[in-house]
Amino acid sequence: MRVIIAGLGDIGTQLAEDLTVQKGFELVLIDQNQEKCEMLSEEYDALVLHGDGTEPELLESAGARDADALIATTNSDALNMVIAILAKKFNVPKVVAKLNKTSLRATARELGVDHVISPKVSAATEISSLLHGYDILDFSLLVQGGARLVEISPGEFAGDKIKDIDLPEGMLITSVLREGVAVIPRGNTELNEEDILIIITENEKREDQAKELFGELQTGKRPDQM
Repeated sequence: MRVIIAGLGDIGTQLAEDLTVQKGFELVLIDQNQEKCEMLSEEYDALVLHGDGTEPELLESAGARDADALIATTNSDALNMVIAILAKKFNVPKVVAKLNKTSLRATARELGVDHVISPKVSAATEISSLLHGYDILDFSLLVQGGARLVEISPGEFAGDKIKDIDLPEGMLITSVLREGVAVIPRGNTELNEEDILIIITENEKREDQAKELFGELQTGKRPDQM
């Protein structure tokens, strides 16, 4: 599996470290810091390119046309959005962008970015798992067992109270990320447009249903209107 990581800050470097020791991954690392590139080229079994990931020529050299995934993890939301959009133009099957501003998640989805990761959401997810009785190991096993963790914007449900959302069986809103703070939802919790919902679903089918319910499968209709 050919994976391109553009941006070797804390998250990008940690991801490279995790993947380089696993079998089946062909890594290409991109960063604008020449010293860091030289250091990582000696440390990891990967092709390391010094340059700007927003340049199509560099992505071409990185083998974007044959890549299975590209992860944009620079320290700039704007750069990560541009890199992700370019990756989609190269028809990379799976494109992931790190965004610090949760308000950009909906725009990224509309532009075709497959997944958005946020340090704030990740922290909220960990807090949520602990508050619901899962330690880190147990929560990891839960997900491996088939359950899925979904990060979703309220979409058309912004302004609604959680008790008024008809959630199908097999999914649970475990927390709401609001202005960087994880809120434990109650029935009367009213959703804001900028909120991020952390939802646990029991399997992949329920995950798709959750995305459809909140309008992230681009069906054009809410399930209660179909």
